[in-house]
Amino acid sequence: MAETLRLLVPSKGRIGEQTLEFFAKCGLDVVRPNSRAYEATLPTVANVAVLFQRAWQMVEQVRSGDADAGITGFDILSEMRQEGDDLVVVAADLGYSHGQLAIAVPEEWIDVRTLTDLAEVALEFRERGRVLRIATTFPTLTRQFLFQQGITYFQVVQAEGGLEAAPMLGYADIIVDLVSTGATLKDNRLKMIEHGVILRTQACLIGNRERLRASATKREALRQILEFVEASQRAAPYSTLTANMQGDSAEAIATTLAAFPEVGGLLGPTIARVFARDEQDDSWFAVTVQVKSRDLLAAVASLRQAGCVSVSVTSPHYIFARECTLYQDLLKTLKLAE
Repeated sequence: MAETLRLLVPSKGRIGEQTLEFFAKCGLDVVRPNSRAYEATLPTVANVAVLFQRAWQMVEQVRSGDADAGITGFDILSEMRQEGDDLVVVAADLGYSHGQLAIAVPEEWIDVRTLTDLAEVALEFRERGRVLRIATTFPTLTRQFLFQQGITYFQVVQAEGGLEAAPMLGYADIIVDLVSTGATLKDNRLKMIEHGVILRTQACLIGNRERLRASATKREALRQILEFVEASQRAAPYSTLTANMQGDSAEAIATTLAAFPEVGGLLGPTIARVFARDEQDDSWFAVTVQVKSRDLLAAVASLRQAGCVSVSVTSPHYIFARECTLYQDLLKTLKLAE
């Protein structure tokens, strides 16, 4: 077990569900004995133990070295990170569990639309012998942000869950909370204010610097995970088109296709001879090109105009580059060369 990469994943909530979906999409199915088990395996990669943990406990577990790596929200990492700790950010943007940490005030505060308005409210409260109370799960980020904006007279009321009800229940005047669609704010008669977004967040992968430096076996397991993640993310925007086209030679077809920038591909089209059933007809070639999915119909139209027939489309699951950028960046962070 000493050489097993201990990888934490969120056990509950939206980020927990999305993490398992993300791993599966990357070809890294997490196999869990049952829904209540706190340990699972990652059959695709050797020497990995997947452990389920609450997202808020993840940072401390990785920081202390009880785990080697873990997936949490960038918001939680930013709130809990300490100067000089052993945490490293292995992948800052995994591409899911998006949200924004934002200030929200009651809708009935019709004159409060900006941070400047909020600063005036804080002063008015002070003149009346009151203090602006802010309910949040992120006291550190809230204080830092408001101090930077010149708002210094307030009180943070630390709370968990159901923050939207705080103004209505009377234990806070405004809130600082994670917002995704904004529907929950609206349901509770709250509104965001201009320039009141403290932080934009998504899921990220963190690691323990010394644990990863000390074990080549753990780094290799993490490298394989990063290979799958990066190649899957690189492939996501692309579609692969394959079509048949007649021509005198592969070079002649390449010249024809060069007039259509929509089918330029990553490096250019791949052209290969088709061995037709009619051995006398050697004029057919297969053209394969990868394009951004958003440009799919334009690419199909260009292939047709060039003379291609039977255009088929598939979605690449992975696109592996010459090397894994995420892993190379990690080695630089760890000050290692492999």
